[in-house]
Amino acid sequence: MKPVESDCVCTSLRMATRAVNRLYDRALSGVGLRVTGYSIMSRLSKEGPLTISELAGRLAMERSTCSREVGPLVEAGLVEAMTGTDRRSRVLRLTDRGVRKHAEAYPLWEEVQRKVADEFGDAEVTDLLARLRRLRESSEFLSEA
Repeated sequence: MKPVESDCVCTSLRMATRAVNRLYDRALSGVGLRVTGYSIMSRLSKEGPLTISELAGRLAMERSTCSREVGPLVEAGLVEAMTGTDRRSRVLRLTDRGVRKHAEAYPLWEEVQRKVADEFGDAEVTDLLARLRRLRESSEFLSEA
């Protein structure tokens, strides 16, 4: 059945997000990852160890959602959760296994990125990303108002 069109920004964005998530999840399933786990690993790879709160902020996630998404990565030995300096915080870092898994997944992620750009157009993807950043920033501003 074909999805219904909606004038609601939130509904339309969520529908698009689910479709795009499925595309990335399908590609990353070959190495046993989902796009959310890959995003977490990518952030830790780029920035090094982060507390759960820092990671959640970097990915615009709720802290509880971030903790829930990190759990399977810790259980799989891809991410290590260490006690922070104040003993109340947990600091996350990629394990050696996580570094290897991220490197294994990167070409799959890159291929999906290329396919989307080929289908949608490089300029359109660049424009879409800029508009999505602006929408996120505006939404955060409006939430605080």
